[in-house]
Amino acid sequence: MRKFIVGCLLLLLVLLGYQQYRLSRTHKEPNQGSQRFISLSPTLTEILFELGAGKDLVAVTTYCVYPEEAKAKEKIGDFVNPNFEKIVGLKPDVVFAETWSSSKIVSRLRGSGLKVTEVKSPRSLEDIYQAILQVGQGLGKESGAHETVQSMKRRIEAIRARADQMKFHPSLYIEIDLPSWTVGRASYTSQAIEICGARNIFNDVDKPALQASKETIIERNPDIILTFDSTPEEFRSRAGWQKISAIQKGWVIADVGRNMLSHGNHRLVDGMEQLQSRLLELQASEADGNKRKPPKEAMP
Repeated sequence: MRKFIVGCLLLLLVLLGYQQYRLSRTHKEPNQGSQRFISLSPTLTEILFELGAGKDLVAVTTYCVYPEEAKAKEKIGDFVNPNFEKIVGLKPDVVFAETWSSSKIVSRLRGSGLKVTEVKSPRSLEDIYQAILQVGQGLGKESGAHETVQSMKRRIEAIRARADQMKFHPSLYIEIDLPSWTVGRASYTSQAIEICGARNIFNDVDKPALQASKETIIERNPDIILTFDSTPEEFRSRAGWQKISAIQKGWVIADVGRNMLSHGNHRLVDGMEQLQSRLLELQASEADGNKRKPPKEAMP
């Protein structure tokens, strides 16, 4: 009888141990243990690093250059036509991709059995928030993603409050690429500019991007030019551009990072703070210059 009771107890311990093992596997968080991720977008690569998944990134695109650690990662080509065979061969647990209408890579990857988290390419601040939350969900880091979004919102409200105190809101032409590629109102870059206190001269165009003619830019006569790919000297040398107020005043901003205002993620706020700082500096310099001007003599 005693041996029978001892045997039952041993069997019970074995069953309890097995049940605990099953529960631990069933409830294991996605972000526990080592995983292998691949990013097919510079925007998503930056989000992955921000959420602490950089160490698990095994490959990125050739355009993924931030943060510095991204440059050392294995490269799988560009984000429109990446190397399918190489991606499959790296055996990732999850591939993070943006939605690109011109690319069929996502369907091919899913067809090969790989798990793909596909994120809608952002066009607005709200889209950016959703992209961050979606990546966080794919990583099992929802709380970190939520915290990142809330931090963005707080900083943007502070930017908006400073913009409300600006004495005037200058018109701004932003050149994102040569020749004369700019943004319309259907873009987070244009939305960011407006929140900072400036007015996009092409906010009447309901497109994320467009190629503007020289004549239209000159006619719209922006107070400020923001450029990612050129220099103030190059703008001054363009034929006919000397008529533009921004050129005459020397108000060409070329020192706000492209990858902050053109990537739809948390770094957009860094770019917004930098841009607003430059806007306030230009306004302060103009106000100071006006104070130093001698008063005009009264007409006889």
